[in-house]
Amino acid sequence: MPIIDEENKIVALVTDSDMRKNERYPLATKNENKQLRVFIAVESRLELAKERIKRGVETGIDGIVIDSSVVCKEQLEIARWTKGNFPEIEIVLGNVDSAEMVRKIITEVPEHCDALKVGMGPGAACVTQQELGTGRTQASVVWKCIQEAKKLESKYGFFPIIADGGIKIPDTANQDIAKPGDIAKALALGAQTVMMGSLFASLDESPGEKEFDYEENRMVKKYRGMGSLEAMEKRGAFRYGIEKTKIKVAEGKVIKVPYRGSGHDFLPKLIAGVKQSLQKQGFKNIKELQKEADIRPLYLHAR
Repeated sequence: MPIIDEENKIVALVTDSDMRKNERYPLATKNENKQLRVFIAVESRLELAKERIKRGVETGIDGIVIDSSVVCKEQLEIARWTKGNFPEIEIVLGNVDSAEMVRKIITEVPEHCDALKVGMGPGAACVTQQELGTGRTQASVVWKCIQEAKKLESKYGFFPIIADGGIKIPDTANQDIAKPGDIAKALALGAQTVMMGSLFASLDESPGEKEFDYEENRMVKKYRGMGSLEAMEKRGAFRYGIEKTKIKVAEGKVIKVPYRGSGHDFLPKLIAGVKQSLQKQGFKNIKELQKEADIRPLYLHAR
């Protein structure tokens, strides 16, 4: 079925498969054209990021994630350049791990940032905290960053916080059982989005082949942390600003994650678990959870 505009020009074509897909995935995040919203990761070097951003805009992306382990001055320059040339593109900056960093970004470049990623070292394949002694416990830093963003909201507007990493699903014998307790906690702390790596790495839809681990007697998939030496050899060093350093210290590792099958089967269980967590606490939705949840900062430093 062709779709035309006011001048009777064809602007889109809707097929039966499109309608069936919309029915099957009602929760998919789409833009005003009913297309999936797409963000691309770009390097934290302006001269490298420019070409990727230009090509992304030509293909119709909705936004970019300036991918770095910690926010640096050059990230802010990329954000300024992008908004100056493509004001419609949304920008996610990260990562940050302190309220001071949140305040600096929001007050210095509020018009160039649309969301912030929070977390340094909490990921399953990340060893930054152990190797370099930097980073903080994820619950604490998410809470403090969100509280700081709220203080600035009346003057600078609302800034979504993405809780990046630290979401752990217990490694039980029955891998079909989703235990989304950490997701519910991150949402209760005020995060608008929860970002996960190792969990999705265990699914069919992620890159990598599944294999049988004879030591653990189960199917697994390899999950490569971006800070691992293996990933750094494949250009991952740009993310950590050490691409020109001869001797590199790993900030991540390569691990095996239990194979969990298809995301079509697993993710609905994960979502259902989050909903059940809200139900147990007496909340109808996430908005109520974030407004009324009993958060006690004294306990947020425990891992």
